Amino acid sequence: MRICSIGECMIEFSNTEGDVFKFGYAGDTANSAIYLSRLGAKSSFISSVGSDEFSKRMLTFLKNEKVQTHNIYKSKNKTIGLYVIKNNNNGERNFFYWRSNSAAKTLFENISIKILHDQISKYDAIYFSGITLSIYNQKSISKFYKILKLLKKDGLQIFFDFNVRLNNWESKKIAQQTILKFSRISDIIFVTKDDFSNLDFKNYKNIIKKNFKDKITILRSGYGDVEVYNKSSYEKYKFNLNKKVKDTTGCGDAFNACFIFNYFTNKKIKKCLELAHRLGKKVANFKGAIIDKKHFNPRFYANWHYKINWTSKKNTNYW
Repeated sequence: MRICSIGECMIEFSNTEGDVFKFGYAGDTANSAIYLSRLGAKSSFISSVGSDEFSKRMLTFLKNEKVQTHNIYKSKNKTIGLYVIKNNNNGERNFFYWRSNSAAKTLFENISIKILHDQISKYDAIYFSGITLSIYNQKSISKFYKILKLLKKDGLQIFFDFNVRLNNWESKKIAQQTILKFSRISDIIFVTKDDFSNLDFKNYKNIIKKNFKDKITILRSGYGDVEVYNKSSYEKYKFNLNKKVKDTTGCGDAFNACFIFNYFTNKKIKKCLELAHRLGKKVANFKGAIIDKKHFNPRFYANWHYKINWTSKKNTNYW
């Protein structure tokens, strides 16, 4: 499969122990692009970077992961963003961002709709997130939406992860309106109960029924529960969680990447979920969003011969 992910790759400082932090590069859709590449997809990342040394190193990092970088543009007088992750004793995270001069925010300001459409239309799918949308101004968001409409007509699959970080948005109202608008044009939606809560969408089932009836919606909780709203049907799965979690950073990104890859290989959602959950659990055993390659065996996350370990409740008359 050929897929492009769009968003921002940043300098990451992740808390290892005490006041010691590990340096790396990460960002939600960039993380997914890397895991897609490791699984065997032709994975491309679309963004904008500066001409500084750290931007150059980030490009090298992505190339070493066999992520295509020819759709990453350079922006003069800009740099890449930076964020710090501070973990609590349960592996949950607090994020601190520095991205005021981030080149990624300017992607749509210097590139025409035609150029971006022509480049992305060569792929089978596009993947983006709420964080992707949150870094752009309204003019750029409008431009991106027009591109997605064209890609939809071209037959590309559109995958969208809510991934709500309200502190990145101008207001909660803008976040609500924008995320719902882009959800409606997407084919498969990834969302968590925390995302719905952050947006003050209290009755999430009504939100899904009203806005995503013709979509596949993958709803995760933090307790191993996954609900799948597949157009006219509903299923709920319960997965086993790690007894001890080191860091949940990147777990959702890895989950999404693994689901997308296996969905293109075989559209049996149950198996896609099991393999995606397996990779998410693996990532939670390590610090940082991208685990070392020596701990990653792609066959273990893209193989249909493993026993499925879930329970399922199905209601085909959900709507």
